[in-house]
Amino acid sequence: MEAFTSWIEKHVAPVAGKLGANRYIQSIQNTFLTLVPFMTIGSLALVIVSPPMDYTAMEEGIGRSFMQGWQSLADFLFYPFITVNTITTGCLALWVTIGLAFFLSRHYKMNSYLPVATATASFVATACINAEASLMVDNLGGTGLFCGIVVSIASVELFRFLSENEVGRISLPSSVPPALGDSMTNLVPATIVFFAMALAATASIMVTGAPLANLIATVFSPLVGAVNSLGGVLLVGFLMPFMFWFGIHDSVLTSPLDPFLYNNLYANMDAFAAGTAATALPFVVTPPFVWYFMTIGGNGATLALALLALRSRSKQIGAIGKLGIIPVLFGVNEPIIFGLPVMYNPMMFIPSILNMMLNGAITWFCMDFGLVNRAFAYPGWNVPSPIGAFLATMDIRAFLLIVALVILNLLVYYPFFRAYEKQKLQEETEQEAAA
Repeated sequence: MEAFTSWIEKHVAPVAGKLGANRYIQSIQNTFLTLVPFMTIGSLALVIVSPPMDYTAMEEGIGRSFMQGWQSLADFLFYPFITVNTITTGCLALWVTIGLAFFLSRHYKMNSYLPVATATASFVATACINAEASLMVDNLGGTGLFCGIVVSIASVELFRFLSENEVGRISLPSSVPPALGDSMTNLVPATIVFFAMALAATASIMVTGAPLANLIATVFSPLVGAVNSLGGVLLVGFLMPFMFWFGIHDSVLTSPLDPFLYNNLYANMDAFAAGTAATALPFVVTPPFVWYFMTIGGNGATLALALLALRSRSKQIGAIGKLGIIPVLFGVNEPIIFGLPVMYNPMMFIPSILNMMLNGAITWFCMDFGLVNRAFAYPGWNVPSPIGAFLATMDIRAFLLIVALVILNLLVYYPFFRAYEKQKLQEETEQEAAA
């Protein structure tokens, strides 16, 4: 194990570190983190106006009365709440384009608004203009997400290259206001970016008859399918705890996956809003799938481990359990990961990986076979898993599945935990005897 750990630290960790420090990965990560309020508010707005059951098919009683009241409230609030959903999650690709351009421009120390505006206009040109040269809104949401990312990066990079090389630079007197001076100085670079994106959009319309966003989505579709497969789930379930065990943060893996996960979520959201049954939505693997069903309590499915630690006979482990149980309920498991510890602890290597893979596989089968609704909302990564799973699917079976998975995680962790606890008890006994 020591030789393997040394090999990982020498060969894998540096690569993961470079990937995590990549300007595009960091910009994407910062963009999605910034948009968490949009996702949470938009998702909850859709949940509130989407009662999970039809009260007319229910028998008389408290349940029917509750659902009837919920339906009345949903009918009353439908327009403002759907409006909130539309301007937040329904325009996700637009907000991601703006955010990515902002963070990437800031990385290059371009403090002007012009690169952001240019990237946004480029997205509109490639995603929101149809064959009749009219504006369309079809790609403002999840369907235009990949286009927003590709076009935002391409436009900012092209603008930066032209600006740094002073292509068509216009010299102005110092008396000109800074904002006007910046925009006039970069008039030619912005013009070139506009026409380059317009030509790309025109070429796509002429060849495919559809906006460039549709072509980009088609190019990415094999990767979307791979992420949504059982094999993809098992790979993610293995790599997340595997890398974290060696001290490599899971964001190195999940940040590049975010565009695929959110693409799937908003496709589900659109389908659900259009009347598709929650068990027949297009995708299984979404952010709620990963953060509620796979990582129950945080990377390594550590809620079960925190529960075991809470009742440990070891004073040290028990103290860690008391310290970590509340944070881990909200998906913050650093006290358990570093305090127990899980990281670099040979006893926890196998169960942390096995639990993540089991959680992912079981949930995938339950959703794929229609036993549990697929997610169409995302209240936020730090909502406790049972509650978050219910809100994301509006299915009580999702809540029960989380409970069953926690019990399974307890059984998997138990023998490894007991062996580790025995070691700590012996150490504590020896320390007390020495004192």
